[in-house]
Amino acid sequence: MSRMINILLAVAGMAILSGCSDWTRMESIPVESIYPWDRDPELWEAYKENLRDYKSHEHTMVYVRFENSPENPVSEKGSLRSLPDSIDIVSLTNADNFSQFDAEDMAWMESVGTKVLYQLDIAGRMDEFSDATKLDAYIDGVIASVKSNGLDGYSFTGTPKSGDQQREDMSRKIVEKLDKARTSGQLIVFEGSHSFIVKEDIPKIDLFVLPTENVERSWDLNNILTGAKDYGVPEEKILIATKLDGVYYDEDNVELPVVQAMADNVNRYGPMAGLALYGIEDDYFHMDGTWMTVRSAIERLNPSK
Repeated sequence: MSRMINILLAVAGMAILSGCSDWTRMESIPVESIYPWDRDPELWEAYKENLRDYKSHEHTMVYVRFENSPENPVSEKGSLRSLPDSIDIVSLTNADNFSQFDAEDMAWMESVGTKVLYQLDIAGRMDEFSDATKLDAYIDGVIASVKSNGLDGYSFTGTPKSGDQQREDMSRKIVEKLDKARTSGQLIVFEGSHSFIVKEDIPKIDLFVLPTENVERSWDLNNILTGAKDYGVPEEKILIATKLDGVYYDEDNVELPVVQAMADNVNRYGPMAGLALYGIEDDYFHMDGTWMTVRSAIERLNPSK
């Protein structure tokens, strides 16, 4: 971006010096993009190897929801390859419309060690999937898509309802089918209230993203964390969620930058698995780079990595 600004300033300066008559002459200026993998391929491969090694060892994870294949893409922000390399897991919120563009980016995601999951938004379709036949057919289609597109597993949402046997049966079926279908190295992640998952299925879930994205104060966050732990969810499987347009207040009622505050809460209430970021799409454009809020969260969670 700074290079482009310098070019524009230089062009403006030349235009002023050339006099008014030159303002009407349009002249193209070639700008060649030089990517790090073109400049030094060996160094780039070493970087990716180190990145994969970092992700394979213990660290605090960053998990994001990502709207893949938007209907009217206007920039690179709709592509998986545009995401920061240090993200650990990407959950595709538009996985039902997994596109050829997404497929082309999968090799890139694998090369930087980022796992890509198919999100099943069960919570948003509870009425539809109360029909067991429809739920079975949908999950079978998801499993086939994950296999054919080389995805790294599944994430799913759900909403509990105390004493609702139908929802308990739904939860059991989802976990059973996904657990049976997954292959070595694939993940199953649940996003939502822990009580949607029956206790005996907790060991089958790799990560729990708790519903803290609307939390504004520490005592509410602590209540959700305590409830999940008391239910039997291991703290090393827990991620807390936040959304980039959320708000958060400290004990003195002072508003804090929400992503920074929730990243700090991972360490404050941990140890836990990490932080989940929702609504990241508006974080793409910054004068000094892309995805700056997401990048700052990664650095804040793992300052010495």
